[in-house]
Amino acid sequence: MFIMKALVLLLVLLSVALDVTAQAGGVVEAAPQEVKGDNQVVENEVEEFVPKGDGSEVFSAGEMASSAEGRFFACPTGWTRYRNGCYLYVTSGRTWSSAAANCRSLGASLASVSDVFDYSFLQDLTMRSGNSVAWMGGFYFQGWRWVDQTPFTYNYWNSQNTVSRYQCVYLNARAGWSNHDCNNGWTSICMKRIDTC
Repeated sequence: MFIMKALVLLLVLLSVALDVTAQAGGVVEAAPQEVKGDNQVVENEVEEFVPKGDGSEVFSAGEMASSAEGRFFACPTGWTRYRNGCYLYVTSGRTWSSAAANCRSLGASLASVSDVFDYSFLQDLTMRSGNSVAWMGGFYFQGWRWVDQTPFTYNYWNSQNTVSRYQCVYLNARAGWSNHDCNNGWTSICMKRIDTC
């Protein structure tokens, strides 16, 4: 009897280990096996795991992602998931500093961009909201910086105005980004980075 219980426990642990390994590899997710009487193992159907790849899935509260990464976090209601973060398009018009403070109050920061895919995502988010401009987290202080300390290494300037007067970066959904007067009352995009470790 003790050997039977130990065997069942071992099979359950092995099944869980295989499931975690398959999810981490992103290839195939195996369903747990059942043990029936007389030590007969019955295999359940195997489900194929196919991630969407763009990371822009939207999840409702409590709903977990189908990818291995999504099993570790879900975005709050109203936020959109992309890569390792959650994004919120704020439709109320605010100055850049007020938009930055609003994002901080939500445990986030104004959005930063590290590559063309990030920028395309933010453009799409802005256009889906019915707008064409939104504050991002870029600002000028002895050089261009992102408010969340992400390196300002990717550039997609549509136009660049004098920094003595125009020190805040806004997204133009149709033509790259530009810098403008920080006191304009525009919509904004907040971003939360989610660690999956």
